[in-house]
Amino acid sequence: AAAEADAIFSRHDTREAGQAFYSDVKGRLARHGRTPDQLLILPAATFALADTDAEARELAHGIRLQQVSGQTALRHLEHVWNTDLSGYDPDGPLPGIDPVPGEHTLARGRSTTRHHRDPREIARELRERAEAKNLSIRELVIDITARQTFIGSAATIAASINDLVQHDAADGFILAPHVSPGGLDTFAAQVVPLLQERGVFRTEYEGTTLR
Repeated sequence: AAAEADAIFSRHDTREAGQAFYSDVKGRLARHGRTPDQLLILPAATFALADTDAEARELAHGIRLQQVSGQTALRHLEHVWNTDLSGYDPDGPLPGIDPVPGEHTLARGRSTTRHHRDPREIARELRERAEAKNLSIRELVIDITARQTFIGSAATIAASINDLVQHDAADGFILAPHVSPGGLDTFAAQVVPLLQERGVFRTEYEGTTLR
């Protein structure tokens, strides 16, 4: 990628992770005779936009609850525990049992995930995370599977995007709206003008292509 790519579509959950990836990739360009601006780092991100930050947080929570059902949450953990967890309450605590060692034993027809780490270690980390944040099974799965999300009013989201770009966590973002088509309409109408006022979003395209 450092030798030939024009852009990398990445995924990072935190500013620190984005900065580490950005620094690593951009640092490889010089050995290929390229400058940092010749390769763009564009993480995927979603957004929850509302009139106030509080309303946006409530909206984001509701969206994630719709995306991760109780059954989906249990099946996600089954890939770690390697056993049927359908008897557990997805809105209750994590299983107190240890993962079942050995080959994946769930019924055929379900997708499986191979873990390169000890499932017992993964389960321990998940329990610690759930206990620290007081999360149920479903809330935990929502927490660990959420992609980077901009949540807030138009002003808050514009400031967050600008902060990440200015501090070398990304060159921009690939937005994935929760609703399609039309999911980007409010973002384009409310957030883009604020980014343009900051001078960090173009007001017109130069040339005849998007490159």
